[in-house]
Amino acid sequence: MAISFLYNFFILSVMALTISLNFRLSKFLNLSLAGFFAAGSYIAYFYPNPIIALLLGALFGFGLSLIVIKLCKTIVEATISSLGFGLLIERTLYFIHRSSYYYILKYDMSWLSIPATLVVFTAIVLLYLSKIGLKLKFVESDIELAEIYGVDTTIVRCMTIVLTSATVTFFGFVYASLLAITPTVGFGYLISGIIVSAFAAQLRFNGIHHYVSVVALSFVLTRIFGVIL
Repeated sequence: MAISFLYNFFILSVMALTISLNFRLSKFLNLSLAGFFAAGSYIAYFYPNPIIALLLGALFGFGLSLIVIKLCKTIVEATISSLGFGLLIERTLYFIHRSSYYYILKYDMSWLSIPATLVVFTAIVLLYLSKIGLKLKFVESDIELAEIYGVDTTIVRCMTIVLTSATVTFFGFVYASLLAITPTVGFGYLISGIIVSAFAAQLRFNGIHHYVSVVALSFVLTRIFGVIL
């Protein structure tokens, strides 16, 4: 089944938003998100329950957060570690299911992408408009200054990784019915999301304005190219 413009726009927006959140709040480029997306797609095939996708995504996201926060001292180390984590997920999926590398889902869950995307957009807006939003802006601008002003940056970084991992895993679950499921199914979305996030960063907006620009650029890129790169 061909993915429509609307579905492409939704998944590109969500992937770019989660990449931006990780980079701006957790301070690394999270390259493991492709693996989380693929894991969500496999969960949809073998265990068709979105709650399982959310919980497993959060659980493995917590594991990634421990690696990034406890063991990695620089952005480069954290980024490389996330890449290794994502490749570990991809290789694990391949070895477990290599007897049947491609899977096609026989039921359609893609309709969930519409309310799920709206929930993600709304949650980010409300979060940044709340009192917590001021703390997040501190972390975005200067994490050391944020710590001086009493912001628990460890909690912020951990929760960002956990929630974005769960979100991407859930969207992998939702989009499984539109794709041929393989261990590398998420890499195209990851690359496209990085491109959008990088362009948005050049605009140098802060807080909610940055994330609005991410969504706008996702729309433009999807409109121009029509499909995920």
